[in-house]
Amino acid sequence: MRREDKMQRERDNLEGKIASAKDKYVEKRQAEIDKWNTELEELDVKIAAAGVDAKARLAHEEHVRGLRQKRDEAKAKLSEIRSAGDDKWEDLKDGMENVWTSIKDGFEKIKAKF
Repeated sequence: MRREDKMQRERDNLEGKIASAKDKYVEKRQAEIDKWNTELEELDVKIAAAGVDAKARLAHEEHVRGLRQKRDEAKAKLSEIRSAGDDKWEDLKDGMENVWTSIKDGFEKIKAKF
């Protein structure tokens, strides 16, 4: 086998691994977004059913609204990652991880109350 052919094959193999890692990451994060959508709906029901005063209910609803905004931000970042080239998606991943941490923390705080 010619050296050029071998190098091309190794490059193709590496690109395939990168694409596979990106696809797995996107799939994992999309599943988490889907889970959060369900949890947000459940929180709406719990807030409505909780016998809290109007002020507390409004505070909880505001918190959930904030989580929805962060979820939308995560969806936008995931869309960027999906459309990014295999050589660029890793750079976008850090921003996504920051949003993820913020959302997870927000869910933990409100779940502790319900």
